Amino acid sequence: MSFQQRRKKDPLKLEGDLFAAIATMDQLSKYFDRGIVEETLYRRQLKSCISDVFKTRMQLDETGFNIQDFISRQNLNEKYPEGLRRLELAEGLEDESSIEYTNMKQLPEKTADFVANTIELIDLLKLRSVARVEYIVPLLDDMISIVGKFPNMGSSHWSSVEMDGWRSSLVGERPSMVLNEEQCEKLEFDASRWLSDFRKQIKEL
Repeated sequence: MSFQQRRKKDPLKLEGDLFAAIATMDQLSKYFDRGIVEETLYRRQLKSCISDVFKTRMQLDETGFNIQDFISRQNLNEKYPEGLRRLELAEGLEDESSIEYTNMKQLPEKTADFVANTIELIDLLKLRSVARVEYIVPLLDDMISIVGKFPNMGSSHWSSVEMDGWRSSLVGERPSMVLNEEQCEKLEFDASRWLSDFRKQIKEL
């Protein structure tokens, strides 16, 4: 199927794809919280879902799609609260700084990777008991690499400097070490700031 054919996909089918991605993220998060899904699979599936959300939104935006109307109409707050939380983190719906998807067309893969990594990091920190160095450092590695090569950012950008500071402080620790309550709270706060700034940088491209 060509790109032009994908652009002409029925809006109702596109909404179905978006609904399915949110429902999958919701179920995936519940399995991860219960320890049913291991971290590597969770990361891979989360990235896939967020990538699907981005691609679908880019097509829906051309039809005058309103995400808030969709959320209300589908009652997503009740049906899939955890899936919606991840959508809100990805899009910035909670702080009204949503991504303009037309600006993402050149960088969908890297954008999806960074957003998925940051959401996974926040999830690990919220669970506390799985906030282990062996999970957190690789996520920071990926995020630093993406920001270092991202337009309008780079290795000297404040968020990259902060990420590298966290990585440096953790990389020498035992891989099995679990971050304490204070570390989890601070890193979760910082990760939310990095994600918010990343979204703003995308809007300025």
